[in-house]
Amino acid sequence: MDTILFPLMWVIGWIIVGVHKVLTFLGMSSGSGPAWVLAIVGMTIIVRALMIPLFNKQIRSQRAMQRLSPEIQKIQKKYKGKKDQISQQRQQEELMALYKSHGSSPFASCLPMFIQMPIFFALYRVLWNIGALSDGTYARPSLGGIDKARATELAGSTVFGAPLTSSIGNAGSYGPLKVQIIIVAVVLIVLMIVTLFITQKQVMTKNMPVNDDPNNPAAKMTKYMLYGMPLIYVFTGYAFQVGVLVYWLASNIWNMGQQTWLITTNPSPGSPAYKARQERLRAKRIAKGLPPEEEDTAEEARTTGQRVQPMSAKRQKKKGKNYDPLANGPADLVGSENNGAQSGTEKSADSDEATEAQEAVGKDGLTDAQRAQKRYERRLAERQRSREKAQQRAKRQQQNKKKRNF
Repeated sequence: MDTILFPLMWVIGWIIVGVHKVLTFLGMSSGSGPAWVLAIVGMTIIVRALMIPLFNKQIRSQRAMQRLSPEIQKIQKKYKGKKDQISQQRQQEELMALYKSHGSSPFASCLPMFIQMPIFFALYRVLWNIGALSDGTYARPSLGGIDKARATELAGSTVFGAPLTSSIGNAGSYGPLKVQIIIVAVVLIVLMIVTLFITQKQVMTKNMPVNDDPNNPAAKMTKYMLYGMPLIYVFTGYAFQVGVLVYWLASNIWNMGQQTWLITTNPSPGSPAYKARQERLRAKRIAKGLPPEEEDTAEEARTTGQRVQPMSAKRQKKKGKNYDPLANGPADLVGSENNGAQSGTEKSADSDEATEAQEAVGKDGLTDAQRAQKRYERRLAERQRSREKAQQRAKRQQQNKKKRNF
């Protein structure tokens, strides 16, 4: 195992030594002591900070799975009670096609945990070999930046009297420190369970849609983390060293803080935390004397499917200071001939034509209004082509689905 994990062990050794050097530079003791314990905590912070992009990907995947939940339930209901191999294979094919079409995956939410496992075992092997390294019996002269002298200092460092390299399983070899090692390890395991439970309970009660089906994959994964991981802690905590437990606890505390920040600043739409955040934003706007709901004219233009076109200075002056560009749509902006038809008055049309005649003609032989009209028509054509392509894709997907259900 050391051969496979050695590159990662080498990196972890240098990170721990680097953090230790920073701590000693800030005034902490350079020998055995709290600086080595905090070096492991510092390594945890560095690793988790580097994993923030994966955390963001995990959140996007979880929310995509929540949006796909109704479609997933339809497929599961379609094959409910069908246990034959062909039906199970078709169900998996339809689910994978659904995930692929929406750029989601049920395994993306587990990605940070899968990435952490090699780091976790590499740290376990580093601490496991500290004793042999300090005695000079290890096969290599060092593990990254941890040489024989530093290994001796690390082996003598303790957490409330329990050496970092000790565990419940090998507590007997430490003689009078056996009871103290067991107590410290049990306390760390209990704290790990409590922090994990609080984190997952926050997700279930605050950051999941109220009407979400408990049978969807996201809810199942959250329940597994809530009730399954504490059992894993109980059974595996016996073998892991105190230093590994410190890493695990620090990682759980990071998770709890990260999840709290996410629920406060960017909760899942439809969740209780999302509604609470909307209420806070509404209260802030009212306190500032603003309308309760934010007005977004650009968003209104998108919902109507129309784009606000530019207008020349002369036409803006003619329209007046209180002109609302979204009141009558882009027809008011792109050509006076369209305005005349919508206004219903010949006087308005004639006036707009006279204004266009006075506008400067560019090198392309067009006025500003005519160029705006061409841009608007070009974008209409692009949107029409996009809709046709989307319809063709949907048609092909429907045909493929029928072929699979022959």
